[in-house]
Amino acid sequence: MRVDKLEDPWSQEQLITGARLSTWLDILAENNWDISPDYLHRIAFITGLSLPMSALARIEEARFGRQIAEMDIQPTPLFVLGHWRSGTTHMHNLLGRDPNHCYTNIYQCVFPDHFLTTGRIGPKLLANSLGETRSYDNVAHGWDAAAEDEIALMKLTNGLSFYTALMFPDQAPKFEKYIDFLEARPEERRRWKKALEYFVKKVMIAEGGKRVVVKSCAHSARIRLILDMFPDAKFIHIHRHPARTFRSMVHMRSKVDWENFMKRPDQSFIDQRKEHTATIGNRLYTRLIEDRALIPEENLVEIAYNDLVGNELEVLRGIYSKLRLPDWEQYERAITPYLDSIAGYKVNKLTIEPELEDFVYDRWRIVYDTYGYAKEYRS
Repeated sequence: MRVDKLEDPWSQEQLITGARLSTWLDILAENNWDISPDYLHRIAFITGLSLPMSALARIEEARFGRQIAEMDIQPTPLFVLGHWRSGTTHMHNLLGRDPNHCYTNIYQCVFPDHFLTTGRIGPKLLANSLGETRSYDNVAHGWDAAAEDEIALMKLTNGLSFYTALMFPDQAPKFEKYIDFLEARPEERRRWKKALEYFVKKVMIAEGGKRVVVKSCAHSARIRLILDMFPDAKFIHIHRHPARTFRSMVHMRSKVDWENFMKRPDQSFIDQRKEHTATIGNRLYTRLIEDRALIPEENLVEIAYNDLVGNELEVLRGIYSKLRLPDWEQYERAITPYLDSIAGYKVNKLTIEPELEDFVYDRWRIVYDTYGYAKEYRS
């Protein structure tokens, strides 16, 4: 039975926005055009926008194609790992403010096909098209804000991302294999790696060759793929109490799911959101905890969110020492004003019932056991 009422039907926050026409049509065809009349306005908006996206993509390829093909990725990217809502965005923002680093930003991730060509003028023309904060928390929202490269990779791979499931809820289970790609076809894994390499190169060109800080929570389950590409990659994993992480994730999905639907969801999809979130998280955590052993010990740092917040400078000092990142003094001078600017940030207040603690403890026990969290959550 389909839901009776749509929430936020006129949102323009769809993750697929900015795709070129061929990508958009391929994704629709691959999913059997499984759309609803309720969302034809979204289909029309994305399709109309995809036409100039295609033209700009061809211009970009003509301008930068040879440079991208011939360049090497040096220095190797720095990867931030962690489940959604565990502090990864905070860490992304911190590390990306090193003068030697850059982070992938919203404009680059929304428009991966042409941001080198339009990156100077596009954010100015679209300055009023984003809210001041994200729809599900108080994090600042702007075209130059840090963003997950998964948004770009979904477009550059023609939908090889479980984020695509948000558009086609009836087909959500088939996208779970793209969390870790272990069940994906070899051709799909090659396509994904090619897209990540392409995107990182473009960001490096845009940012003058700086080291790219890459943050996509799904990368936590893709350590094997990343090490195939970058054997010397460095990783920072941030974790948080599982019950708090889970509760915040369900809250986020209560917003983001509705922003992306192209098909009126079945009521069971909404009713099973907790179960689906638990399944995705268990798959991600299992891969992360098992595959972190593949990373050379000197290239991995794992920290707790509660140890970081309020003590950022000392934690960052330890990260830089462990990972042998250069120019700490220069970074310390650069990051201190930013830390002062966010000193009053307020996190969402979320209620965590005993029943939820029991549920998460049962489903994500591997996290509690690995990182020593108590079953009960204390804010």
